[in-house]
Amino acid sequence: MKNRTLKICRVVVSVIIMAMVTLLWVEYSALLLNALGWIERIQIIPVSIGFSFGILVFWWLFTSLFGRIYCSSICPLGTLQDIVARVGRSSRQGSRRDYHYSPPLTTLRYTSLAIIIACLIGGLTLLPTVVAPYSIYTRSVVDLLKPVWGCINNLIAKAGTATGLWDVTYVHVFTASAFGVILSIVSITAITIPAWFYGRTFCNTICPVGTTLGLISKQSLWHIDIDTDLCTNCRRCEHACKASCINMDDHTVDGSRCVNCFNCLTACRDNAIFYRPTRKQLSIPMLQRTDAKAAPPAAQGQAAPMAECSTDTTTDQPTDR
Repeated sequence: MKNRTLKICRVVVSVIIMAMVTLLWVEYSALLLNALGWIERIQIIPVSIGFSFGILVFWWLFTSLFGRIYCSSICPLGTLQDIVARVGRSSRQGSRRDYHYSPPLTTLRYTSLAIIIACLIGGLTLLPTVVAPYSIYTRSVVDLLKPVWGCINNLIAKAGTATGLWDVTYVHVFTASAFGVILSIVSITAITIPAWFYGRTFCNTICPVGTTLGLISKQSLWHIDIDTDLCTNCRRCEHACKASCINMDDHTVDGSRCVNCFNCLTACRDNAIFYRPTRKQLSIPMLQRTDAKAAPPAAQGQAAPMAECSTDTTTDQPTDR
């Protein structure tokens, strides 16, 4: 029940934040600007460009404590990928629905981050705004949704004028440039197609925010932990992980890529996976290879016992002194 509550809270917060960001950028009046403008001031790339160090320090501390909550709940592009991934997974049948562990693309992640940092230091903000998740989402809302919403608003206003039943103010419909529309379509398509099949691919490869927070969340206090005393190796958690970061061969979770979606918690039927600040100590230590040379010497007249838990098939024969 506790695990399900965590996931429900995460989903609710994600949807609310995404809806507020969408309304903030699609609305023509300035009514929502004062009420929802604070959302802009907590997004990492915008505050990085504005050198708002207080917010950056806050997210550094928050991530070091709780992991990549920003990616799971605050980033609207992350929520969009979750929606697309959920629909894509539901449309597939059988084993094709399952996600699988994949090794981290470390070189790609850190190279992309280094380029973005160099651009920010050099005062070149074009590339960071092109690949920043918040910028991608808001640009798509403005270029693709805002013109549509303006036309709908004017149709409603026209119907109200004709019937006399309501009074809606006409707006000057925003028209995006051809370049802006193309860029938005290409960006959203390039992100949602991998999300449809593989989940949070963009977040764990190209996204500079995801890589930066991943460096911090790798050793976060609260983390996903697998209790190997309870785990039956059914792999349901791995198959539910849209970050592809649960390695069931080693029973480990890559904290740098985990986006704290909590899907693994609700997928486990053995109550063997947790979000907690501690790491489970095995009640029965796992068998480990023991070097035969490290075995204690044999007593006189007695054969040396074979090392327990040794995986070697042969041992040196004892000799009489």
